[in-house]
Amino acid sequence: MGSSATALVQTGPSAVEFQEFPLPVLEAGAALLRIEANGICASDIDAYEGHGGGMDPADEKQYPRINGHEIVGVIEDLGPLTPDRAGLKVGDRVAVNPWLACGSCPPCRRGEPQFCVGMEFRPSCYGFIPTYVSSGLWGGYSTHAYIHPRTILYPFPQEIDPLDAALWNPLANGIQWAVRDGGVGLGSRVAVLGSGQRGLACVAAAKAAGAGLIVSTGLSHDRHKLDMALRLGADAVFDVETSDFVTEARALTGGEGFDVVVDTSPGAEQPVVDGLNILRTGGTFASAGIKHHDLGRFPIDLVTIRGIRMIGVLGASHEALKMAADLIISKTLPVGELRTHVFGFDQFAHALDVLKGTVPGEKSINVVVTPTFTGATSSARQSA
Repeated sequence: MGSSATALVQTGPSAVEFQEFPLPVLEAGAALLRIEANGICASDIDAYEGHGGGMDPADEKQYPRINGHEIVGVIEDLGPLTPDRAGLKVGDRVAVNPWLACGSCPPCRRGEPQFCVGMEFRPSCYGFIPTYVSSGLWGGYSTHAYIHPRTILYPFPQEIDPLDAALWNPLANGIQWAVRDGGVGLGSRVAVLGSGQRGLACVAAAKAAGAGLIVSTGLSHDRHKLDMALRLGADAVFDVETSDFVTEARALTGGEGFDVVVDTSPGAEQPVVDGLNILRTGGTFASAGIKHHDLGRFPIDLVTIRGIRMIGVLGASHEALKMAADLIISKTLPVGELRTHVFGFDQFAHALDVLKGTVPGEKSINVVVTPTFTGATSSARQSA
C-alpha cells in the first residue's frame, strides 16, 4: 500500500484535475477502500455542470470535491474494529452506501437518512462532500476512498464481478422508487417513464415484486434501452416520439389506468403530463427525474379530481440497497447486460458525454468509471 491516493478533483463547473491526497490515519470504525469501480448516472452529469445535489453552480463552497457516489472496492486498511464492523477484514469487496447519516436529527429519527441534516456538510453524500472536509477522499473517482465510521457497507463475494456489483445502486433506486415508495406489488399495473438505467431498474424491481402489467417508455434513439426493458420484464414498450402513448397505454388497462407511474425522465415536462393522464383514480405518481425548472403546464386539477397520490422519491434506503446487493449476488437478474461502457477516470468527461447520448454511434445504458488511466491523455486538466 502506498502513502497517497490519486483522485480526479472537480475545481469548478465542468473543470477537473488530478490531485494527490495523503492516505488518512483511521479511527475506530473507519476503513480505507481501494476503489475498483464507480457507476455514473445523470446526477454525475449535473454535478459536473455545477448544479449537482441541488447546488447553485455559482456556489463555490461545493468545490473542490471528488465526484462519484456509486462506489465498489476492496478494503485495504481498517481502523480499530467496532461492533458495526465485526467480521469485516482487509481484502473484503464491498459497496458503499453513499448517504452518511448522524442517526439523531429529525429526518434520521423518521428513518429517512438521505435527508439527514446533522452531518458536517449537506448533502452528506459521497461524491458531494468537498475535499476540505477531512479526510478529503469522499468520492468514487479516486484510487481510494475514506470510509467514515457511520458509513454502511454491503459485502460482495469475491466471485462477483465488481463491475456487476457497481449496478447495486441503480437497482436499489428501482426497488425504492417502484416498490417501497410507489407501492408496486402483486398484480399492479405500472408504467415507468424513461428507460435509463434507473428506469430499467424500476422495470426489473416491478417484475420481481409480481406486477401484472409493466410498460416502459423512451425516445426513438433509446430503442436499445426499450429492448432491454422487454428483457427485464416489461410487457410493452413505447417510443413516445412515434406512438400515441397515452391512448395506447390506457388501452392496455381496459381504459381504467395504471396503479403506479414512476417518472425517471430528467428535464422533460411532457412525461409528467402523460403520467398523470394514464393513472387510475387514486393511483400513485412517483417523481424521480430532476427537471431543473418549474413545470408551466402542471395539470393540478387531474391530481385533485382523481385523488392521485403524488410523491417525490430520492435515493434509496438501507433496506433497498441491501435487497439490491442480495439480488446481484443471487445472479437472478442479467445485470451484466446493462453495462455498455467502461472508462478509466482520465476519460471522465467523455464518459459523461457517452452517458448523455451525445457521442455519435455510442449507445449507452450503464457506464462505469474505474481508477485507471486508459485514454491517450492522463495529464492534469480536462474541461468541457
